[in-house]
Amino acid sequence: MLFGYKIVAVCVAKPYEDVIREFLESLHTALAPRQWRLFIYTTGSDLYWNTPSDKGEKTVFDLIRPDYVDLMIILGDTIKNTDYLKALCDRTKNSNIPLIVISDSIPGTCSITFDFTKGFGEVVRHLINHHHITDFHMIAGLKDNEFSDERIAVMRSVMSEYGLTLDDSQISYGDFWSVPAREATERLIQENRLPQALVCANDTMAIAACTILAQHHIRVPEDIIVTGFDGIDSIYYSLPKLTSCKCDYTELGQETARLILEMENGTPLPEHITLVPRPVLLESCGCKPIKMNDTVDFINTLNDSFTRFQREGEDLSDISAKIKSSETIGEVAHYLIDNRLFYNMTCMLKTECIDDSLDPLEIHSETSFGEKLYILADTDMPYPPDDLLLPAKELIPRIKSYLDASVPAIFTALHAIDIPLGYLCFHFRDFTRQNYVKINQTAMSLSSALSGFRNAHYQKHLQRKLEEIYQFDALTGLYSRKAFNLRFAHMLEAQKFDALTLVLCDLDGLKYINDTFSHTEGDNAIAVSARALRNACKNGLCCRYGGDELIGILTLDCDASQIRNEIQSYLDDYNQRSGKPYQVSASIGIYTALDEPFDSMFEKADALMYEEKKNKPNRRK
Repeated sequence: MLFGYKIVAVCVAKPYEDVIREFLESLHTALAPRQWRLFIYTTGSDLYWNTPSDKGEKTVFDLIRPDYVDLMIILGDTIKNTDYLKALCDRTKNSNIPLIVISDSIPGTCSITFDFTKGFGEVVRHLINHHHITDFHMIAGLKDNEFSDERIAVMRSVMSEYGLTLDDSQISYGDFWSVPAREATERLIQENRLPQALVCANDTMAIAACTILAQHHIRVPEDIIVTGFDGIDSIYYSLPKLTSCKCDYTELGQETARLILEMENGTPLPEHITLVPRPVLLESCGCKPIKMNDTVDFINTLNDSFTRFQREGEDLSDISAKIKSSETIGEVAHYLIDNRLFYNMTCMLKTECIDDSLDPLEIHSETSFGEKLYILADTDMPYPPDDLLLPAKELIPRIKSYLDASVPAIFTALHAIDIPLGYLCFHFRDFTRQNYVKINQTAMSLSSALSGFRNAHYQKHLQRKLEEIYQFDALTGLYSRKAFNLRFAHMLEAQKFDALTLVLCDLDGLKYINDTFSHTEGDNAIAVSARALRNACKNGLCCRYGGDELIGILTLDCDASQIRNEIQSYLDDYNQRSGKPYQVSASIGIYTALDEPFDSMFEKADALMYEEKKNKPNRRK
């Protein structure tokens, strides 16, 4: 339970399909008054091919938390990857979450299936009993396909009940699609083999067959009866309206809700329930439709939906380009919040997606979405919260308000191929096709956009790192010689000053330290000298000019003795505390000039440095 509400997790692919929305709406309507709420976890792909992108989409199911989910429903016929379907079922059972599998039979679960064979047989039986058909031809699906062969077997079985036969010459194959079905119908016409009734294994092929028959002025149903199967919306708007067989997903939702409510009252879930698709008897078999449908309105609605989908696709493409070129994550959020395209949507990002230093081609958290998530956008909230980080277990901000309002939460993953980026949560208050089409459309576009944004910022991070490597000496942290020359030239162009002071610092006895104590200790001595120089030239430009030769540039007339004393004091303090078996010492040359070339200043500071080095007693070179 969550905030006192019982949660049903529904796992489904392609939720925009009409029958899926019918099921979800029916389930929601039956359960909501009893304080049950739907959390719908969706993918745009059926996961059949198990591609890397499918792997990224599947991460949405990792959001399902056993600590608040009271029951799980998996629409098995929408998830075509049988291995993953079984793994998802096993994971649910291992979490002790009651499970109902729809349209697929999984051992050890409560399964609700449609008896497609019985429904298909009822259509054939109707043609024999009510229309006295004895001469049939069947347009099946794919040859040697399980579902196609099953419907052929059903048709032969029903016909045999009436002493009729269906031999191979009375079967064509339309591959479950329009073009092969048209070709099969055309062959029957050309070969003068049209039967009394043409029975098709799905509606798409039946509508295609009717189109070819009409082109040849062959009337349906007066000259030939045509039937389909599936009960898609188009059967009510075809000419003639098509007799078919429909799986009633509204009934499926109601039956599923009944089982859940009975389980709540103590009745165990049954092992298996079968629903029978019901024949839809319309004009193509000679029966009349129950009601007339406005075909023009239907076409206009489809056209409007397509136009809207196309326009929103173009808008999403434009926003995607802006997101990819955004300078900050706040700018990305602006495009999502201040845009009419996004509504009833929350966008949650993995925290690693806003860290420019992390490689976007690797996963940096132990779980798919990590311990905390970044609230990128909440379109129903005009102002962002004070704290943009949310514990992963809370899913989205203000989730209780949606539960109180009886609004389903629809989750879908954001991913860069197989790398999870976060997720979207839609909280639509209705089940319209336009809204549910937006789910996958938006997820695909934002996945690409956010992946591009992340890649671009990681490239900028790498560029900055390369620039740092190029600009700074790794041992001392001072500018490299080449970077120093560029910085010094810019400094001369940009600033006006009364004088320049060049400080040249050269380590004493480096060869002795290297030969006696190792090159590692020699490097340490150089690094200590560099820190001493930088300490004395805090506002200056410091550089490792060569091996142990360090320089600093100050844009003022400096007190040479003060600089020398600061360097020496730093080294004395280090030598006293270090415990090293050697002393770090440096010779220093300091030269100040008003208007003199750098090479000349360096030469004079170098001479002063060597004069100091030469005068040091017992010096080791």
